[in-house]
Amino acid sequence: MNAEEKLRLAEERVEADRQRRIDAAIAAVAAPGTDSCIDCGDAIPEERRIAAPWAKRCIECQEFYEAERLSK
Repeated sequence: MNAEEKLRLAEERVEADRQRRIDAAIAAVAAPGTDSCIDCGDAIPEERRIAAPWAKRCIECQEFYEAERLSK
């Protein structure tokens, strides 16, 4: 496989990943129940759902989740 073919394959992988992320975000917006945090059950503010449609946690729970992951 030459350099041009490797570059083309890499570009195709990047584009496929990008499209998967877009599709997941669209599905997250359309899915029922995406307005509630998976950890605490509180409503995820509309501004957050618009800015990050893939968000599964409210801001407070997301910050806690990230802090826990970093501490490990």
